[in-house]
Parts: sequence; structure tokens; C-alpha cells
Amino acid sequence: MYMKHILISAIVFCVAAAHCSAQTTKTPPMPLRDATLYNGIEGTVRLDSDTDTWYFTADLPITDGRATIPAGTPVEMLPSSILEKIIHAAGDKQHIKGKLWARVTRYSNRSLLIHRMPSHQFAYRKAPDKHRLDAKFLSENLVNKNYLLAVYFMPQTEDAPPPAAAEPTKHDAPITAPFAESILPDDVFEQLNKRRVVDLKKMREMLETEGDVVLADRVGFVLINADEKIFAGDSLGRNVNDMQLILLPCESLELTEESIVGTPAVRQRFRVSGIVTTFQGRQYMLLQRAIRTWSHGNFSR
Repeated sequence: MYMKHILISAIVFCVAAAHCSAQTTKTPPMPLRDATLYNGIEGTVRLDSDTDTWYFTADLPITDGRATIPAGTPVEMLPSSILEKIIHAAGDKQHIKGKLWARVTRYSNRSLLIHRMPSHQFAYRKAPDKHRLDAKFLSENLVNKNYLLAVYFMPQTEDAPPPAAAEPTKHDAPITAPFAESILPDDVFEQLNKRRVVDLKKMREMLETEGDVVLADRVGFVLINADEKIFAGDSLGRNVNDMQLILLPCESLELTEESIVGTPAVRQRFRVSGIVTTFQGRQYMLLQRAIRTWSHGNFSR
């Protein structure tokens, strides 16, 4: 009987602990799949002055059929030539409304955190709390979120709603069917009444954007440091200065980092393809594909 009471108490304690843990642990929202498209989504591009980062906030929820970004959720915009034009069109206001066409990217830095996890410090000795330490480390450092690479943007302005019709007088013709009261809340009805029209002046400025270019089958190295990731082209022994492109966060970059972390002692070459864009004088690339190449002893590592 004594052992039975101990067993019941232990079960109650475990259930209570699990319940408290479920209440205090907040599961982060699932990001959209990489390469999901924003197709003319209305919203606002706005600057976060604290981080000097531009975000797009959609007026409607965005879904890929599996995950959903709720309306009003800011999503970070990646550096691009289109973003540079959007910033110019926004001017001193540091925000602008319009329709956005963009590609969604998804990136997680999990591969880069593997060798830094606390459990690696206890590889050859017992550490009963290493899993708890790993979970705490990941909760503080893990990134798994969406970004937006703008493809096109159509600025819009909001016109004031048309003036309300005058109240009918006794000399006016009688109204046969009086209007029913709206069932919508006042703030929603006001938003629906606003007419959004294309800002033609700012649209012409957007059309002046020089197109981005596609880089295909270029061999080089992916360099990772604390601040940024860079693709450095390989001249294969030729005495020429080659390009260096800052890599934008996306799923292809995540897979490339996984390959590099998996064999850190070997300097790996990749044959890459991607979209090259410019932002404030610097060149960036969104990786579409990165395939590791092998020398077979024909040239040095």
C-alpha cells in the first residue's frame, strides 16, 4: 500500500510538471515553405528604426496550405534593387502602402549551431542535464523564419471616402426600400470605404529599376563568418580578381552550410546558380542551387 501511494504521487507530480511546462513553453509559428510567392498582396512596407530593417506587413493572412502568416505580422525584407526603389519612394515617411510581389525564403541556422551545442562538451563523459542545456541553447540561438525578396511593388495612395449623401427632405421622392444598417463594425466598414488608387508618379520611379541578373554554373567557395556568408568565385589558378557576393538567407544556403559543417576539414568547392541583385552599392545573391564539385586530384584544394 505504501508503494502504491508513492507511485500515484509520482504520476501526479509528472502530469502537473508537464502541464506547467506546456503553459510556459510557447511554440514558435511554423514558417511558410521556401519559394512561396506573394502575388500582388496589399500591405505596408515599414522601417524598424531600432534595427534599421525594413518589414512588409500584409493586410490579409498568407498561407501556403500548411502554415499561415496572420494578417498584420511583419516579415523581414531582404536587400534587393526593388527594396532600394521602395525606400526611395517612401521618402522621409519611412513607410509606404502598396501591392507587393515577392518570393518567400525560409532559413534556419540549425546546421551552424550543431558543433556549439553544450552536449558536445560531454561527448566522453556523463552529463544527465545535457539535453536540457541543448534545449535552452537552441531556444536562445535558433533561427527558423521567413524572409521576402521583392520582385515588384506597386505604390498606392488612399483617397478619402466619398461624402455621405444628404438626408432626404419631405420634398424628395420617397424611398421605397430603406437601407438596412450595416452588420460590420465601424472600423472594418471604414477600411472598406477607403479607395486605394495607384500612385502613378511613384510607379514610374519603380519601373526605372534595373533588372537583376541570373548567375549560372559558377564555381567557387562559400565562406562563413560571424557577420555574413559570402560566395567567392574561384579563378582556378588564373591571376584575376574574382567576384564576392553576399548570400541571402534561404533553404539552399541552409543545405550548403550543412555540407560544410559536415566535413569541416575539407575546403569544398560548389557550382552555384542564383539571382544576383544590388542594394546600396553592394551585391547579393539568392542561391537557387549549390552542388559540390570534386577535384579528382586535377587541381589543388
